[in-house]
Amino acid sequence: MDFKPGDKVRFLNEQGGGIVTRILSNTMVNVAIEEGFEVPVMAHELIKIEPQGAADRFFDRQIKVDYPAHLQTPAAQPAQAQPAESADETDDRISYLYRQSGAGIIEGIYLAFVPKDQKWLISGNLEIYIVNNTGYEALYTFSLAEDGKGYAGVDYDVIPAYSKIHIETITREDLESWADGIVQVLFYKNEISPVLSPLHAAFKIKPVRFYKENSYQDFRLIGHKSVVVNLGDLAGQVVIPASEAALKSGMDPAAQQKLSALTPQALIDKHRISATEAEVDLHISALKDDYSDLSNNDILNYQISYFTKMLESAIAHNYVKITFIHGIGNGTLKSAIISHIGDYENLELRNAPFAQYGNGAIDIYIRQNN
Repeated sequence: MDFKPGDKVRFLNEQGGGIVTRILSNTMVNVAIEEGFEVPVMAHELIKIEPQGAADRFFDRQIKVDYPAHLQTPAAQPAQAQPAESADETDDRISYLYRQSGAGIIEGIYLAFVPKDQKWLISGNLEIYIVNNTGYEALYTFSLAEDGKGYAGVDYDVIPAYSKIHIETITREDLESWADGIVQVLFYKNEISPVLSPLHAAFKIKPVRFYKENSYQDFRLIGHKSVVVNLGDLAGQVVIPASEAALKSGMDPAAQQKLSALTPQALIDKHRISATEAEVDLHISALKDDYSDLSNNDILNYQISYFTKMLESAIAHNYVKITFIHGIGNGTLKSAIISHIGDYENLELRNAPFAQYGNGAIDIYIRQNN
């Protein structure tokens, strides 16, 4: 059997394919498919996709299968990747995402700062990753601001679909210089698929954010608590060609459905009230149908988590203003929101119009980086 973890394969008897993640036996392997599942497949029902064309030398590599330890069981340990023929054929910085744990996480590119010691989130070294939670290969550049003089390149590489790449291990003293930068991404597939516009994402994080435990969220794609920055949702990168009708006319219904699945709405779009504005009701009754089993603390955490997702989605998709309806109550939710806003650059907080919302809402204005 001529397969190893990291091989890209197609199914012989049906449409689609994926990436080999484990060798189960001499005749069967596990294949991670685009829909986010691993399926066992007989080796004789697969064909390896060989690289084609000059550009494919950037994308043909072996990948380490690296599932979070707490998600592994003795019966489901991933097989060790076979040694490469030469040192240039492998990149130990790259490993797969644990996609079964990523349900509900929007497809896109993320920047993650992960405490090396998960027991001490606000001290010790941090691991920096770029996470490619899309079905495209991502050719990226990573640059950091240099004393107001411009940006200096730090790293560039290719991240396979549904994988992450380790950028650097930094100390807390390094945070100031690693909290302001730009990530640029080109998306690639060696098959017929929508052409995506390049991603250009500037990020700027106040270092104080790394010293607050509630800044670290469970990032299920990598299985660790992290400070996560959404650099851009996949939906925001899709380019629809002028000849859209001609393009779709040649597609069968299944292909059109897959195209639609690849281009979901941005999270914030469900709350859109104009081209660049949104209104988000944070009352728990507006967010969950059944919350009877939640404590007051659970409710607050749920509301803040939803607030963070909507705010970061709005920033990533160039919204100008978001109104968050927090209600009056005892003021706990409003205070928590104001505290979280302090962790972001380029935001301005104002009271929402009293005539429309009373004292129960705030407006957040986003000054986009040029």
